[in-house]
Amino acid sequence: MRPRCGDGPRLLREPADVDAVLLEPIACTANADVALRMRISPFASFRSIRSWMFVFALLLAAPAHAFPGFPAYVSLPPDVLAYDENSLVKEDFAEVEFPLAEGRNVTQRGRHFRSYARWADADNKPAAETWARWWPALKASGWSLQGQAGEAPIYSLKRQAGGIESWLKVSLGDYTSPLLELIEIAGNASVLVLAAPAAKPETVADTDDFPYLRKPEGAVLTGTGHFEMPLDVTVGGVDRETQLVGGGYRVKTYRPPATLSKLDFETRYRQALTKAGWDVKPAADGKPGEGVIVARYAKQGRHLWAVLGRGNDDSDTGLAFKIADLGAEDWSAALRKDCHVALYGVNFDFNQASLRPDSTPVLDKLLAVLRQDAALALEIEGHTDNVGGDPYNLKLSDARAKTVVEWLVKHGIAATRLSARGYGLRQPIADNATDEGRARNRRVELRRRDCVGP
Repeated sequence: MRPRCGDGPRLLREPADVDAVLLEPIACTANADVALRMRISPFASFRSIRSWMFVFALLLAAPAHAFPGFPAYVSLPPDVLAYDENSLVKEDFAEVEFPLAEGRNVTQRGRHFRSYARWADADNKPAAETWARWWPALKASGWSLQGQAGEAPIYSLKRQAGGIESWLKVSLGDYTSPLLELIEIAGNASVLVLAAPAAKPETVADTDDFPYLRKPEGAVLTGTGHFEMPLDVTVGGVDRETQLVGGGYRVKTYRPPATLSKLDFETRYRQALTKAGWDVKPAADGKPGEGVIVARYAKQGRHLWAVLGRGNDDSDTGLAFKIADLGAEDWSAALRKDCHVALYGVNFDFNQASLRPDSTPVLDKLLAVLRQDAALALEIEGHTDNVGGDPYNLKLSDARAKTVVEWLVKHGIAATRLSARGYGLRQPIADNATDEGRARNRRVELRRRDCVGP
């Protein structure tokens, strides 16, 4: 009779060789039984056979122990150790994909543990031997096999106990270090609550957090900076055109807690920002988990852009919050001082002169500037990058400048105070060899008509 998957050591006789005695501990895989066979001499005494059986029984019955750094219910043979002290990763919230039957997969989210393993004798073993040794200990701890994939097998296991559902992925290979990943599903990530920005711009010291962006619990503020350049708020894949906003931004950097994963950070802050009234842009390619969030707040007279990023490490700059406060920028003062202001955030459809809806907050602010100073007369200038020929870009930039003038006139500004002119690619302010440089060159500028100077 063929031994069944999951049976313990058995004393067998093969039909073709009645004198050959076979001792085999049986282990389960998704495809076939795995047996460690040991042939005993046909002349061996019954006492010798019993001795060998005792040795194998001890081997399989050796008390399992909790794998280092993992919960106690992840039990493995006592000679299985963590690869080294740096191989363990613990995160409060992450996701892992587990293979099931028939090529299907399931993604589970929760508390995350990840570590490579090694044998105490420092010799990696064949995958079949490793699994034959590990499976009895895992099964005895309450784990059930859910699926397997790959020639270098990946096993998915599930355990339900004490109100906690856990999933374990065991990735094996012949003579390579095994990898274990555990997701402990004990509920959703803790809820983060953010306050909405105030009606008036806040004064934020270098040693303070942004009042509307609470840092994660356990994070430490490590620096504050101010940059006199537009903020990159591009969302999407590599083929997306770079989008810039504002004339400057502030950044606060933090040393994040080691347990804060990118997914955990992104999930909590996306939800909290949305509840606080921010327009949170979709994740790149529609899949969160890259650790970057782009959001805009355009309410109560405020116009803010935020870029939040969780990096790949836990250094002093492993977490950064960038804020461009467009509503606080003083365009009137800049026009008095410099005669011109470059506007970013006046956006047009690709290769068209039609305004995109997200241009409205910037145009509303320009409208307010013109209403506050009835003597102010402006030339609205259109500028492009160097993609395309000079005649084409001159025509496109001129049409875009005229579109802005038409919008302002439609909203009550006298046409005599405004003029439009396109300069195409002829007045670059940055290097057209880079995406960011081309984005800075694609702009609308305001220039005082009574101004003497460049």
